Amino acid sequence: MKNQRVAIVTGAAQGIGAAIVEELLNNSYLVFAVDKNEVKSRSNLIFYRADLSITSEVSSIVSECINKFGRIDLLVNNAAVSLGKNFLDTDLLTWETTVAVNQTAPFFLSQAAARRMIELGISGRIINIASVNSIAAEMGHSSYVTTKGAIAMMTKSMAVDLAKFKILVNGIAPGPILTETSEPIFSQSNYVSAIEKGVPLQRAGLPAEVADLVVFLASEKASYITGQIVVIDGGFLAYCRMT
Repeated sequence: MKNQRVAIVTGAAQGIGAAIVEELLNNSYLVFAVDKNEVKSRSNLIFYRADLSITSEVSSIVSECINKFGRIDLLVNNAAVSLGKNFLDTDLLTWETTVAVNQTAPFFLSQAAARRMIELGISGRIINIASVNSIAAEMGHSSYVTTKGAIAMMTKSMAVDLAKFKILVNGIAPGPILTETSEPIFSQSNYVSAIEKGVPLQRAGLPAEVADLVVFLASEKASYITGQIVVIDGGFLAYCRMT
């Protein structure tokens, strides 16, 4: 166990987070899976229940991982909320909840993880799951896109400050991804048409495709990549569709 790499993954119970957990386990990681909903514990995985909107619950995650596994090599900040309100309708509670989960929690989790990596002499990795909304806005999701824009700059700032410790920090910006949550929406005829017309590859992405990218960025094959936001969107942002 001492030689195995250890990863913390937030938002690990479903969707992209669950796929990341599975792919890390397939690549011989020990996984500390964080979510407010249960993740089934199994070999090489420990579930830790936490609500990332509550600061006191965030603060213990890294120390609990170290207590269980003795080290941390990778942090994947995946958990996020999108409460679906436009700019004029966004109230303070919506704003504060979105910022707490999508922005504050990743910042201080990364800080705690980086400090322990430095103490342990580990040239670790931090990967932030951003969004195409880090780069382009979407109507009706004002607080979400604001925090995802912040994640992109947070990634760059962290990468610059942590480079001297050989800790690499990158972000992944998924486009439309087919998950348990999005499937009922994406299966509607208007969304099927929108994806076919707006995504050059004419399909939604799969959580496993995002997970594969996480494993690559965490590997030695990505040893000269830091401070980047890697877009995985089937060509969505590259395509300026007028009709």
